[in-house]
Amino acid sequence: MLRERLKNMEIKITELADYLQISRPTMYKFIEYYDLKEFDLINKKVLKLFNYINENELIGKKNVVNYILTKLVDVKEMNSDDDLAIIKTIKKYIISNPESKKSQFLVTCATKDVFDDIIAYFVEITPLIKKKVLTSEEEILLEPYKIFKTKLLEKGDVK
Repeated sequence: MLRERLKNMEIKITELADYLQISRPTMYKFIEYYDLKEFDLINKKVLKLFNYINENELIGKKNVVNYILTKLVDVKEMNSDDDLAIIKTIKKYIISNPESKKSQFLVTCATKDVFDDIIAYFVEITPLIKKKVLTSEEEILLEPYKIFKTKLLEKGDVK
Protein backbone atom coordinates (compact mmCIF):
# COMPACT_ATOMS: atom_id res chain seq x y z
CA MET A 1 0.00 0.00 0.00
CA LEU A 2 2.62 2.54 1.04
CA ARG A 3 4.98 1.34 -1.70
CA GLU A 4 2.25 1.98 -4.30
CA ARG A 5 1.62 5.43 -2.85
CA LEU A 6 5.32 6.28 -3.12
CA LYS A 7 5.39 4.97 -6.69
CA ASN A 8 2.37 7.13 -7.61
CA MET A 9 4.18 10.17 -6.19
CA GLU A 10 7.27 9.21 -8.27
CA ILE A 11 9.39 8.74 -5.15
CA LYS A 12 12.02 6.04 -5.46
CA ILE A 13 12.64 4.04 -2.32
CA THR A 14 16.39 4.44 -2.80
CA GLU A 15 15.94 8.24 -2.89
CA LEU A 16 13.82 8.14 0.23
CA ALA A 17 16.41 6.00 2.02
CA ASP A 18 19.15 8.46 1.01
CA TYR A 19 17.18 11.45 2.28
CA LEU A 20 16.55 9.72 5.61
CA GLN A 21 20.13 8.45 5.80
CA ILE A 22 19.17 4.79 6.12
CA SER A 23 19.89 1.78 3.91
CA ARG A 24 17.58 0.71 1.11
CA PRO A 25 16.91 -2.73 2.65
CA THR A 26 16.01 -1.05 5.96
CA MET A 27 13.62 1.25 4.11
CA TYR A 28 11.94 -1.75 2.48
CA LYS A 29 11.65 -3.38 5.89
CA PHE A 30 10.09 -0.24 7.41
CA ILE A 31 7.58 -0.02 4.55
CA GLU A 32 6.64 -3.66 5.10
CA TYR A 33 6.23 -3.06 8.85
CA TYR A 34 4.07 -0.02 8.15
CA ASP A 35 1.77 -1.96 5.84
CA LEU A 36 1.50 -4.67 8.52
CA LYS A 37 0.74 -1.96 11.11
CA GLU A 38 3.79 -2.97 13.18
CA PHE A 39 4.58 0.67 13.96
CA ASP A 40 6.73 -0.04 17.00
CA LEU A 41 9.34 -1.67 14.72
CA ILE A 42 9.82 1.49 12.65
CA ASN A 43 12.28 4.28 13.38
CA LYS A 44 10.33 7.24 14.84
CA LYS A 45 11.43 9.73 12.16
CA VAL A 46 10.52 7.31 9.38
CA LEU A 47 7.17 6.58 11.03
CA LYS A 48 6.43 10.32 11.17
CA LEU A 49 7.14 10.57 7.46
CA PHE A 50 4.99 7.54 6.60
CA ASN A 51 2.12 8.97 8.65
CA TYR A 52 2.53 12.33 6.90
CA ILE A 53 2.35 10.61 3.51
CA ASN A 54 -0.59 8.44 4.57
CA GLU A 55 -2.60 11.29 6.12
CA ASN A 56 -2.13 13.82 3.30
CA GLU A 57 -3.59 12.45 0.09
CA LEU A 58 -2.95 15.55 -2.02
CA ILE A 59 0.79 15.87 -1.39
CA GLY A 60 3.45 15.17 -3.98
CA LYS A 61 7.15 14.44 -4.15
CA LYS A 62 8.17 18.06 -3.46
CA ASN A 63 6.04 18.13 -0.30
CA VAL A 64 7.60 14.89 0.94
CA VAL A 65 11.16 16.05 0.25
CA ASN A 66 10.45 19.39 1.92
CA TYR A 67 8.94 17.62 4.94
CA ILE A 68 12.03 15.45 5.27
CA LEU A 69 14.44 18.37 4.96
CA THR A 70 12.59 20.71 7.32
CA LYS A 71 11.23 18.32 9.91
CA LEU A 72 13.27 15.13 9.98
CA VAL A 73 16.88 15.50 8.90
CA ASP A 74 19.52 17.45 10.76
CA VAL A 75 21.17 19.48 8.06
CA LYS A 76 24.45 19.39 9.90
CA GLU A 77 25.43 16.61 12.25
CA MET A 78 27.74 18.17 14.80
CA ASN A 79 30.71 16.44 16.32
CA SER A 80 32.21 17.43 19.65
CA ASP A 81 34.68 19.90 18.05
CA ASP A 82 31.81 21.70 16.31
CA ASP A 83 29.79 21.78 19.53
CA LEU A 84 32.72 23.23 21.45
CA ALA A 85 33.38 25.88 18.78
CA ILE A 86 29.73 26.99 18.84
CA ILE A 87 29.70 27.15 22.64
CA LYS A 88 32.90 29.24 22.60
CA THR A 89 31.40 31.60 20.02
CA ILE A 90 28.27 32.09 22.11
CA LYS A 91 30.31 32.62 25.28
CA LYS A 92 32.57 35.13 23.52
CA TYR A 93 29.53 37.02 22.19
CA ILE A 94 27.88 37.19 25.63
CA ILE A 95 31.10 38.36 27.29
CA SER A 96 31.70 40.99 24.57
CA ASN A 97 28.09 42.25 24.55
CA PRO A 98 26.68 41.63 28.03
CA GLU A 99 24.04 44.38 27.80
CA SER A 100 22.70 43.48 24.37
CA LYS A 101 19.20 42.06 24.02
CA LYS A 102 20.66 39.08 22.16
CA SER A 103 23.02 38.25 25.04
CA GLN A 104 20.22 38.59 27.57
CA PHE A 105 18.04 36.33 25.45
CA LEU A 106 20.78 33.70 25.06
CA VAL A 107 21.39 33.64 28.81
CA THR A 108 17.66 33.40 29.52
CA CYS A 109 17.29 30.56 27.00
CA ALA A 110 20.18 28.68 28.55
CA THR A 111 19.06 29.11 32.15
CA LYS A 112 15.25 29.02 31.97
CA ASP A 113 12.66 27.10 29.99
CA VAL A 114 10.16 29.94 29.44
CA PHE A 115 11.09 30.31 25.76
CA ASP A 116 11.34 26.63 24.80
CA ASP A 117 8.25 26.76 22.55
CA ILE A 118 9.44 29.94 20.86
CA ILE A 119 12.91 28.47 20.35
CA ALA A 120 11.38 25.36 18.77
CA TYR A 121 9.40 27.63 16.43
CA PHE A 122 12.53 29.64 15.49
CA VAL A 123 14.48 26.47 14.77
CA GLU A 124 11.65 25.19 12.59
CA ILE A 125 11.31 28.38 10.53
CA THR A 126 15.01 29.21 10.18
CA PRO A 127 15.48 27.28 6.91
CA LEU A 128 12.32 28.88 5.51
CA ILE A 129 13.15 32.54 6.17
CA LYS A 130 15.41 33.01 3.13
CA LYS A 131 13.68 30.46 0.94
CA LYS A 132 12.40 32.08 -2.28
CA VAL A 133 9.45 29.77 -3.01
CA LEU A 134 7.30 28.56 -0.12
CA THR A 135 4.47 26.08 0.02
CA SER A 136 1.18 27.32 1.43
CA GLU A 137 1.92 25.29 4.58
CA GLU A 138 5.27 27.08 4.96
CA GLU A 139 3.63 30.48 4.34
CA ILE A 140 1.21 29.81 7.19
CA LEU A 141 4.06 28.70 9.45
CA LEU A 142 5.98 31.94 8.74
CA GLU A 143 3.01 34.27 9.26
CA PRO A 144 3.62 35.02 12.99
CA TYR A 145 7.28 35.74 12.25
CA LYS A 146 6.42 38.14 9.43
CA ILE A 147 3.85 39.98 11.57
CA PHE A 148 6.32 40.30 14.45
CA LYS A 149 9.12 41.50 12.17
CA THR A 150 6.81 44.06 10.50
CA LYS A 151 5.87 45.50 13.90
CA LEU A 152 9.52 45.75 14.92
CA LEU A 153 10.39 47.47 11.63
CA GLU A 154 7.58 49.97 12.21
CA LYS A 155 9.00 50.74 15.66
CA GLY A 156 12.54 50.96 14.26
CA ASP A 157 13.80 48.11 16.49
CA VAL A 158 15.09 45.92 13.64
CA LYS A 159 17.47 46.46 10.75
